[in-house]
Amino acid sequence: MDDTDKQLRRDYASAAEAMKILNVRQQTLYAYVSRGWIRSVARQGQKDKLYLRDDLTRMGMRSLARSGHGAVAASAMNWGEPIFPTSITEITEQGPRYRGHLAADLVRSGASFESVAELLWTGELTEEMSAWPVRKPSAELVTLAKTLTSLQAQDNVLESFALVILLLGMRRGSVAERLSQGKTLPAAREIMQTVVACCGFVGPAQTLRPMQRGESVVEGLMHALAMPATGENREALRAVLILMADHELPPGTLSARVVASAGGTLHSCLASALCATSGVDVGRMYERVEDFLGQTPTRPVLVKRAHKLHAQGQSVPGFDHPLYPKGDPRAAQLLEMVFARKNPSPELRAIARFIDEMRTSAGLLPRQELALVVMARAMGLPRQATAALFVLGRLAGWVAHAQEQRAYGTLLRPRAKFVKPSLPAP
Repeated sequence: MDDTDKQLRRDYASAAEAMKILNVRQQTLYAYVSRGWIRSVARQGQKDKLYLRDDLTRMGMRSLARSGHGAVAASAMNWGEPIFPTSITEITEQGPRYRGHLAADLVRSGASFESVAELLWTGELTEEMSAWPVRKPSAELVTLAKTLTSLQAQDNVLESFALVILLLGMRRGSVAERLSQGKTLPAAREIMQTVVACCGFVGPAQTLRPMQRGESVVEGLMHALAMPATGENREALRAVLILMADHELPPGTLSARVVASAGGTLHSCLASALCATSGVDVGRMYERVEDFLGQTPTRPVLVKRAHKLHAQGQSVPGFDHPLYPKGDPRAAQLLEMVFARKNPSPELRAIARFIDEMRTSAGLLPRQELALVVMARAMGLPRQATAALFVLGRLAGWVAHAQEQRAYGTLLRPRAKFVKPSLPAP
């Protein structure tokens, strides 16, 4: 098999390959699929299905886990069995549940993003919460913002957020001083409001747009991105921020907890989380979805692209979430809001028909990345704004996880299993 063939079979395996990987019979493979443990996709014009390699790997690791604790830990590090205790967020079939409150219900109830953030941090939900106090940006922040603008911050928005957050921390004193002072929540509010201001990097002005006194996070965000202040846009942003606020232990959250366990400041925890999220498989996944959809998508073109990827054994960007075999509820809720907007564009109608066809013809279900990209397009936002919205919401969860990890008082330091490197063939 040449390099091209290997690339084509990167994401999916045939039934024969799947049975070989798992060392099981055909009936067992089908049983795994029926239980939702392994996802399969149909190919246009063919009876045989393809099986997601990530799911096959996880099932294989479950079998290895019977051989000892080391294998259990190895399995858990890749969408495996939950082993990490947390009282912040529970993943359910209905989506994430924050401190006992379903995120979807918080959106439906009209809760503000600020109240949901405080719920994650304190465990208490305040139904009516006024806007957080706003601090005037420092001269150092304004100077850094000008530098970032000259470096085209809109193309590296997550790294820009990380630099800004580190600056905010350094202005609060040394690491020892910040840890001794506490004041985690005031610092968290300042960080989130500053990130809202930095969303101006991806707005039309491409510069810092500080929040004004009395503005909520959603209002400040609309001004930073120069969005029309419509009720639809306000509700859409509120829903996005709340639904993205936390989701267990993706790379960014795990990074924040590792830094917190090592005695890092809140600012270092969040900057680390941003850097871990900035890679092509997390924060830049939205760009992959954008590239797949293209500039002026039509249903036939999108369907053709998707089936071509399937035929090549590659996944379709924005579909199928490992934690939601029955579909990502966050995506379903956001897409419902998008397609219920007044006067949807031909582009949105084409995407809606494409999603329906993928569900019926290939068994593919949308995940939050696709929903956020479609929502951003419905609001007329630039492509860089989607990742910015995601991390702005996720900052709330990262703060909560840093707090919880500090309370545990244990260092996260896993062991590595040494294996001899394979020698090149002579």
